[in-house]
Amino acid sequence: MTMIALMPSDSTRRSPELVRADAEDSALRPAVGIRRLLVTGRTRNTAAIAACALFVPLFDLGGRAITLFVTRCFAGTGSVAIAAGVAVSLSLFAAALWMYVRYLRVSIEHVTKAIELHSASDEHAPLPERGPSAVLRLTRAIDFTRGRHAARLAELLDSQAAYAHDLQVPLKRMGVRCETLDDLALRRSLTRDLAEMKQLVEASMACARMQCNVEEPRTHVSVDALLNGLIDDYRDAGHCIELEGEVGYSIETCPHALRRVLVNLIDNALRYGSDVRLHLRAEAQAVVFAVLDNGPGIEPSQMEAVFAPWYRAPRTAARAPGSGLGLAIARRLTHAMHGELCLENRLTGGLEARLTLPLIVA
Repeated sequence: MTMIALMPSDSTRRSPELVRADAEDSALRPAVGIRRLLVTGRTRNTAAIAACALFVPLFDLGGRAITLFVTRCFAGTGSVAIAAGVAVSLSLFAAALWMYVRYLRVSIEHVTKAIELHSASDEHAPLPERGPSAVLRLTRAIDFTRGRHAARLAELLDSQAAYAHDLQVPLKRMGVRCETLDDLALRRSLTRDLAEMKQLVEASMACARMQCNVEEPRTHVSVDALLNGLIDDYRDAGHCIELEGEVGYSIETCPHALRRVLVNLIDNALRYGSDVRLHLRAEAQAVVFAVLDNGPGIEPSQMEAVFAPWYRAPRTAARAPGSGLGLAIARRLTHAMHGELCLENRLTGGLEARLTLPLIVA
């Protein structure tokens, strides 16, 4: 630097002030370069630490890798630089951990929604596998447990159906022997008891079939023709059912399931009332079937309980015989058709059973 100040060029004569300024600039250039180098090195170290902090929670490497990495990168750069690097790495680690926890929460919410959807539709399809390894293990464990439960339930229902089927033969023998009794009153009493036992046996078999049924494929159905045929069958049996409303076109649904649901609802209405009507209307996205009667209705607190298998409301159980399976079967078949079935007491007396099915025009 001294040589630069004392040996100016012959072709260019400069003042001592300019020479001194050039010397100062030349002395500062190495410091500026070193400072830029340090800044560049710190930026690279910070970026590397950020990458390490992001990978640690995702690959379960642990916190020790970060400590070693920070010490190696910032060795010899000063305590302030090390502290700043540790702070940056911990901040990025916290951000990455928050992202991982959020991802875990979203995955668990997806599994929860899938379980709720399958439970509502009575499906036994496997749950979708998505998310981190812990959620995948949880999903597979749930699928395995559901499969074992379904297998045990199917075995139990097969045994129930077998016992109910075997009871039909002795019941028939008892009915034949009952006809040989001379006491007319005793014969009538035994005949009623045998009829009730036969109804319970048939209900047990129907319950087993309901639990193990295979979903009916959807076909094009003329709702108006199906309901007219159903009403004619009831009229042939001596029951006058009034039909109101029409759809006017075919829809896509399950005809056998729809007919069975309506038969169960109409039979319940005839069991507890005399004036039974069937209302039909088509809405923007649904078809609504309403079975109305003039019976005693149901207590509001029992509206959901009557859909349970074998349950009968105390208010109506003594009025007519029954097994308590009609509404349970009706709701299960309604869910299989992706519809809704609800009960509501009428203001004028009686009960309204409303079946709502999605409108899919054929």
